[in-house]
Amino acid sequence: MTAGNRSFRAAVFDMDGLILDSERTVLKCWEKIGAKYGFADITTYGISVIGKNKKATVDEFRKVYGVPGEPYERELREIYNDMAARGEVPLKPHTLELLSSMKIAGMKIAIASSSTREEVTSQMDMLGALPYFDTCVCGDQVTRSKPDPEIFLLACEALNVKPEEAVGLEDSYNGVRACKASGLYTIMVPDIQQPDDEMTGLADIILLSLKDVQDFLNLR
Repeated sequence: MTAGNRSFRAAVFDMDGLILDSERTVLKCWEKIGAKYGFADITTYGISVIGKNKKATVDEFRKVYGVPGEPYERELREIYNDMAARGEVPLKPHTLELLSSMKIAGMKIAIASSSTREEVTSQMDMLGALPYFDTCVCGDQVTRSKPDPEIFLLACEALNVKPEEAVGLEDSYNGVRACKASGLYTIMVPDIQQPDDEMTGLADIILLSLKDVQDFLNLR
């Protein structure tokens, strides 16, 4: 696939907030936990850990609230999984069309998600998207969370492509930072976190939807 004078052999996708409409659901879960246990301003905390893996999320919880975050993260996952099982966490519009067009174009496709492998594969399978991906690199498979580029570099390695041969798609600040640092052509498709000056400078392009991504990359 091509964009301007660039040609790409592969695409690496974030999951939450990009192809899965999950970030608002996660924030609702954090808000329930905050109300139940009296954690103040938990929405701000929830937004601050968007794009981070489980370890980084619970480490940040301890920094902010002074108590271990593991029990609350586990409770959040229980609430979230119940909602997902009820079909309350859908794919973003045009996800399957974009993935299908990439496959037709002969692209290799990976997920690079901060969620656990079990969460990624179960949700993508349930929503019919898993067969499109050649590999999934997940938050419990890396030693350093986004914004570190490790997860994107591992995804490229698994696809057997160089970072400069791949396009990366992200919605969050931490994800864009990781993607850009890895050397992939970085497309931001904003969800909860809207582009600020830093994101405008880091992302190679900012697009409003996955349909816009398909058009930008000249995929049909």
